[in-house]
Amino acid sequence: MTGWQNTPFAIDVRQGDKLAFCMCGQSKNGPYCDGAHKDTEFTPQVVSFDEDKTVYVCGCAQSAKRPYCDGSHTKL
Repeated sequence: MTGWQNTPFAIDVRQGDKLAFCMCGQSKNGPYCDGAHKDTEFTPQVVSFDEDKTVYVCGCAQSAKRPYCDGSHTKL
C-alpha cells in the first residue's frame, strides 16, 4: 500500500457520525472505503464517534495506529 498523501487528513466529525476508512489502500476516495477491497483480505475500519471533534487520519498508510495518524509520514 502506498497511501494517498504524505500528510494526515484532518477530518471534522460530529457526534453520531459513522465512517468507514480504507485499510487496503486501493480506494479512489481515500481515506474512505469505496469497496475496492472486495477481492482482498482487507476490510474497512468502521469508526463511530460520540462527540464533535477533529480527527487526524493516516494519509501515508504507514501508521501503526491506522486509521489514525501516528506521525510516521515524517520519517518517509
